[in-house]
Amino acid sequence: MEENSVPLLYSFTMRTASSVLIVIAALMFAACGTAPDQMTDPVRPDPEEVPPEPLFDPEEEAYESISLAISLGDPEQAIAAYEEAQLEDPDAPDTQVLLANLYLTAGSVDDALAILQDVLERDPENEAALLAAALISGHRGDRGRARDLLEQLVELNPQQAQAQAALGELQLRDRRYAPAEQAFSASLEHEPDNLVALVGMGNLKLRRDDPAAAEEYLDRAVETAPEFPFAYSDRSRARALQQRFAEAEEDLGRAIELDQDFLWHYYDRGKVRLERNNFSGAIDDFNQAIERDPTVFMTYVYRARAYDRLQEREEAIADYRTALELRPDYQPGMVPLAVLLFETGRFAEAADKFGEAHRERNENDPTDYGIILLSALSRKLAGDESGARRYLEQRARDLSGSGLYADMARYYLNPGSDAYIYREVTRESDRFLKTRMNFFLAGQYEVLDRTSSARALYREVVDEDLRGFVETRLARNRLEELQGQP
Repeated sequence: MEENSVPLLYSFTMRTASSVLIVIAALMFAACGTAPDQMTDPVRPDPEEVPPEPLFDPEEEAYESISLAISLGDPEQAIAAYEEAQLEDPDAPDTQVLLANLYLTAGSVDDALAILQDVLERDPENEAALLAAALISGHRGDRGRARDLLEQLVELNPQQAQAQAALGELQLRDRRYAPAEQAFSASLEHEPDNLVALVGMGNLKLRRDDPAAAEEYLDRAVETAPEFPFAYSDRSRARALQQRFAEAEEDLGRAIELDQDFLWHYYDRGKVRLERNNFSGAIDDFNQAIERDPTVFMTYVYRARAYDRLQEREEAIADYRTALELRPDYQPGMVPLAVLLFETGRFAEAADKFGEAHRERNENDPTDYGIILLSALSRKLAGDESGARRYLEQRARDLSGSGLYADMARYYLNPGSDAYIYREVTRESDRFLKTRMNFFLAGQYEVLDRTSSARALYREVVDEDLRGFVETRLARNRLEELQGQP
């Protein structure tokens, strides 16, 4: 049976609720960040009626106060500046959209949406309001509403790069890759440095298994927004998939510098460090991720693998247990835990965990009959011969038609004579199957106190050095345990 490997599975960009609102608001301020144009009086007044020119323009000062408050990260003060301002037409649609964005930046999504809906009732083709309402709808999970608003906006103005980019992102989430690429391309045609489109196109290429092309777009994203952490974290995935782990780790280090609270940067760097055999560094990263959110079960799985590689078995066992407490049906975590329990002499627990792994297997995957034999052998080593017999009798139907695995199970049930099973194993031409069977035969010899025969077969298994197979690892463990025994 192949030992669990460490797949390089990277999370797609994740955003916290507050950061999403900030991104939406930033996009909208970019679209309407200047004061709305005011109507000029076409009639020249009588010079005698012209009032003295004021020392300052109160409306211009109001917008300057709003901009200053936003730049200082104080949206509430920006709203107060707006409300105190002497605006010529505070109910104008563009002015109301500005107010909606201020509420959005302050986190008052309901207030912002109410203002935008009022604007759209009076001005259904207001582009800024359509875009803001679409982004809010998408943030709230109403993709249908978001798509409708964006498609309406794109129909009004096909050159609206932000709308095209947002529409592409929606299509990407829905795995509609062709229309997503079309929307991102349209956005970049009109705005080559559109960050959403560049990052979106990078992720699209990643999903299409083209990491080299993804990296090109993400290089542009980093150049466009060098302070945007997710451009680096996404590029790290493209580089890691090209086996360039050092560069991937460097990107994730930069992402962490820019956003030290985002747990997934640590999580991803921990996995990259696992690939680079930097197990202590990986543990440090997983510690940081767990500190930020102790409920992500996969973080414990990966940290357990790092501990295991460092031979820190008790720590690995504890982490696998925690992961399975958080996600009891996570079958890929059961076999590694069973192996560690087996190696530490907790054979009864190992038997239960191997048995659970068999029960929880994916019915669509090929059955690994070796797990059944591992569970039975663990019971035998625990001194529970009758339990091993009952277990194999219960699993007889599962083993039916499994060839040499079924033959080994019959030998386990009646180990009085090994002539037949020894002959069949010796004749087996498949190197991998023969090595696995030698391990199970050695295990029965150990149970029968035929220590010399057990050592000889365990040695054969170890010498075959089939990397990634549990039996190779366990044979090495049993050989060490039997050293010095008569």
